Formats: sequence, structure tokens, C-alpha cells
Amino acid sequence: MRKLLQLTTMVAFTLTLCITGDALGQWPEYTQIAQKNYIEIGGRAFNRPGADLDFPVLIDGTTNETLFDVNAATSASSAAGVELQYHFQNRNGGQMEFRTFLGNWDTNNFFEGGNIESPVFPGQVFDTVDYTYQSEIFSFELMSKRSLGQGLTIFAGPRFVSLRDEISTEGAEIFNPPTIVIPRTSRQDFLAINNFIGLQAGLRFDKQLSQYFRAAGFIRAGGYFNPTTVRTSLESFVVEVAPDVTLDTEATKSTGSFIGEVGGKLYVDLAPGCSLYGGYEGTWIDGIALAPSSFLTVETNEIETANTLFMHAITFGMQFAW
Repeated sequence: MRKLLQLTTMVAFTLTLCITGDALGQWPEYTQIAQKNYIEIGGRAFNRPGADLDFPVLIDGTTNETLFDVNAATSASSAAGVELQYHFQNRNGGQMEFRTFLGNWDTNNFFEGGNIESPVFPGQVFDTVDYTYQSEIFSFELMSKRSLGQGLTIFAGPRFVSLRDEISTEGAEIFNPPTIVIPRTSRQDFLAINNFIGLQAGLRFDKQLSQYFRAAGFIRAGGYFNPTTVRTSLESFVVEVAPDVTLDTEATKSTGSFIGEVGGKLYVDLAPGCSLYGGYEGTWIDGIALAPSSFLTVETNEIETANTLFMHAITFGMQFAW
């Protein structure tokens, strides 16, 4: 519910920015749809906050201090990405747009000091724990666009989004048999794969602010079929000895998902047909399988898709029009 309120607030703010003031701007002949061809090449700075929970994942067995909670465990932190957007005319003179972007997250947390316990794995005590969270998102879409008025454009079309989410934990513990000390390691890997296939629609509003500055606000939403797969690998072994416990499982589940996006860009015209831009984009994905939820519900051996992912992105780059 909190994520929905955040998204609703951003939508209202974006639309208010777009429609306030004189819609014609100082260059009344300008509309984004009027440009026959343009390409935008840029980057993204992503941020994915974790779940707003303080439930402990790792604790100090001696002091009962929380070393790692759910909020930290489910946060993929920051990531860099790239994006490409190409607007063109088809053979019939209709306006089309292709958009794609890619983002990668890779975060690591290492804990040491002994007596590390976890409510998720009762009865196990680790001397060190290495927790790695990796994720990758890839999206491409092909939109048909139509002008509804000065600066206002509607678009719709198919979209495919792939998201891979993986957590790896490795805990090392020391056993003390009567004669020798044997280091023992336990490793768990959780990989959640989502492939969203569906249709989306949206609106974009362009406004000329001055001779050299213009702004754009947009909102898009779509429904998707999402066949998910979760692969789990649990392994416990004695160092330099063959594995003594190995468990690999794979589960699949199909579900319906929703993806919504809202944001805006500010363009600075450097020369005719050449502009710099910077902006913000917020993405809300509902109905998704994530590695942290698989990690926290490993005993059920079921795919949990009642998850909501929210991520921010600062966008920047160049636009070339002709």
C-alpha cells in the first residue's frame, strides 16, 4: 500500500508539472510527435530499496545483536544501466518508438566474528557468512504513437521484460572432533527468473519552457503474463572433501503481473537536432518472484509471487533529431 501511495503521488506530481501553464510554449510549432526521427542514447543510475522490515536475518548468538535484517537483505542497492530510445516513421507514415534498457545490480556483505546464527537456518552456527545479491533487468518495447494535441502523445504496444534475481550465501563453521579441526562450509543459492510478456499503454506530454529548455512527463502501465522459475541449490561440504549433502530443486509458476512507470525529463538544446537531457523514472512491478522471498521461505518449497518491487532511476544522455 505504501508503494502504491508513492507511485500515485509521483503520477500526480508529474502530470501537474506537465499541464501547468501555457501548453503551447514559446515555440508553438514544437511537438515531440512532429519530429520524424530521433534517437536518445544514455545511462541510468538505479536504486532498489529493500523491504521496510527489521526482522533479523543474521544475529550474534552471544549478544543477540542483529547483524543483518530483512531490509538490508532485500535491498539490491545501486546499479548502473544503459538505455536506447529510437523514434521513427513506418512505411505508412505512422509514428513508432523502440525503447530498451539494461541494468545490473551486484552487492556483497561479509560478516565474521563467530557465533553467527539465523532464524532462517535454526541450529546452525557460522564463524563467517558471505551474502551476495545479484540482479539483472532487461526490457524492450515497440510502441505505436499518435498525437492527441499540442505536445500530448498517446502510445501503446507490446513489451518484454526479463528480470533475474539471485542470492548466494556461504557460511563457514568450525567443527572440533577429538583429534583434528575440520573446517566445514554450507552454501545456498536462490535464483528467481521472471519473463514478463504483455501489452502496455501510456501518455507523454512535451512542453517548451524557453528557447533552449523543454520538459517531458510520461506515465505508462501494462498487464503481463509472467512464467516464473525458482532454482534452489543447497550444499554442505567439508573443505577439500567431496560434498556430503547436496540438494537442487526447481519450481515453476505462471502468474499475472503489473508494471507501471512514471517520470520526466528536462532537455537542454545545444544545437538544432542535438540536446542533452536528465530526468527521473520510478518503476513499480507487482506480481514478481524475487530471490529474497525464496531465501526467507526456503522450507515451503513454493514460489512466492505476491511481491512488489519498486526501483528508482536517474536518467541522463543525449538526443539527436533529424
